[in-house]
Amino acid sequence: MALPRVRPGITLIELVVALTLFSVVAAIMLTMLRGQQRFHAGSLEIIDTRRSVQQATALLYGELRAASSADLYSISDSAIAFRTTIAASHLCGLDSTRASITVPSTRTTRAAPLSMFRALPRAGDSLLVFDSGEAPEPDDDRWHPHVLVADAASAVCQTRPHGLASNAIEASGIAFQVAPPLAGSIVIGVPLRFFRPASYSLYRGTGAAWMLGYSTCAAGTCTARQPLSGPYLPFASGGEGGVAFSYFDAQGAPTGDRSRVARVDVIARARSVSTLDVGHVRGRRYQDSLALAIALRNGS
Repeated sequence: MALPRVRPGITLIELVVALTLFSVVAAIMLTMLRGQQRFHAGSLEIIDTRRSVQQATALLYGELRAASSADLYSISDSAIAFRTTIAASHLCGLDSTRASITVPSTRTTRAAPLSMFRALPRAGDSLLVFDSGEAPEPDDDRWHPHVLVADAASAVCQTRPHGLASNAIEASGIAFQVAPPLAGSIVIGVPLRFFRPASYSLYRGTGAAWMLGYSTCAAGTCTARQPLSGPYLPFASGGEGGVAFSYFDAQGAPTGDRSRVARVDVIARARSVSTLDVGHVRGRRYQDSLALAIALRNGS
């Protein structure tokens, strides 16, 4: 008589052991995954913190390196307001009233355009016009200040020999109304510099974050402050805040007189949003800082 065949299978003890081993392996894998997530999140926060201090110093260096003490409007340990150049060009047209000027358009076939615009000037912006004077000596050279009284409009530059354009394509221009009218000694071809007041400051943004803010003003109307980078450490007096400014004269002595400022020192201090557990940063928030000294134009 043949014995009955035993069906293959697993016992309850084997099942319990297998489930226990699987749980242990799964727990180890989840722990490793959480560790990797914390590592990547922490690394990204460190990168963002470093990027914040680099952005602050790079932005301010790019703006202030072309400024002079005459361009400063106000200074403090957490904010600076100054005249920032938004466009540079040359005079290519002038009407009989000398109150309507034309500059070359950026749409040109020239290898080196005569106009450079970071932003299109608008009513309320300021303008400096170079005047070489009546005499050939450099003693009478000066820059005359003017104000734009109307927004830009399409116009045509004068062609050679008395203008700057050599053909119809290059004759494309932009017209501005200015006050007061240009002096009689100013001629076609002189350089122009358009500018408007700008302000950089450390301020409390959305929530509790402290940001580097930027705003501009034209004709007494200022734009809403916009966050440029951050977050930074909170404001603290004595130059200890998240973005701090210090001012020095030509002899290197600290000064609060904006007319004597020859150098601006900027220091940015940023801190990660959350407590990290990455590398050498254990159980604390990561902090980074960067300092920069900016010599102003004609600051000697």
